[in-house]
Amino acid sequence: MTVTTSQMTDAFRASMRAVAASVSLVTSCDENGGWHGMAVTSASSLSMDPPSMMVAINRAASIHPIIATSGRYALNLMGEGHAALLEAFSRSDMRDRRFLPDQWQAGANGLPVLKGALSAHLCRVVAAHEFATHTVFFGEVEDVVLPETPAQSLAPIIWLNGARMSVCAAAKA
Repeated sequence: MTVTTSQMTDAFRASMRAVAASVSLVTSCDENGGWHGMAVTSASSLSMDPPSMMVAINRAASIHPIIATSGRYALNLMGEGHAALLEAFSRSDMRDRRFLPDQWQAGANGLPVLKGALSAHLCRVVAAHEFATHTVFFGEVEDVVLPETPAQSLAPIIWLNGARMSVCAAAKA
């Protein structure tokens, strides 16, 4: 049996839905000081020495040229207390609800840092690699912002089967 490209894409998408992933907001700042961001599950630590993170961004995403030009991004690991922001950062028609002043602060180099994030890693792009529809940005961590409340008492947002789940629900799934 020959599998079509469409069937392979559908099968791959279905298989990836079974992979639980934490949700981060990748943010950046343009040359005019404007803040930009989107929700991602495609972010990960890369190395401890030097501390580095990577994020894969679709080249069609509006934040892609901002990161490519500025050479900087922040990965803000979302906690359950930020669940309302997930929809705003996942939909382009809700951009006006993304950077409400009471939820954000300017970090190093003007990068947007989510207040109360489980962690925020502020990165300088040291390499980028294009693959298919995405660019993987490799960033050296220049600053880490941790919450005042110990992270053990905070639950990350987990994405599984195309939906947001609590850590407790994900453990039962």
